[in-house]
Amino acid sequence: MTREDIQGLVLTAVAGVNASRDADQQLPVTPDALVFGPGSPLDSLGLVGLLVDIEDALRDAGHEVSLSDSRAMSQSRSPFRSVPTLVAYIDELLASPA
Repeated sequence: MTREDIQGLVLTAVAGVNASRDADQQLPVTPDALVFGPGSPLDSLGLVGLLVDIEDALRDAGHEVSLSDSRAMSQSRSPFRSVPTLVAYIDELLASPA
């Protein structure tokens, strides 16, 4: 799976999350968008929902990945802060031996 494929999955999941959010609480569906942290309208519960949607999409594509594990939580900078960092983190997980 290429980074472009991963980015497409992430952006599709973001658009899906936006479908159930008020207009003033929408996340930008752009390749450089902020996802979580200061300045983002997404709270912790919203982040969990987004990550589950991404995990489901990855599973549908044949990749079993857990995004919110201790590896993600132990990083000094959250891999969930933006679309690029999330895509890079997923790419790293997919490249790692199981």
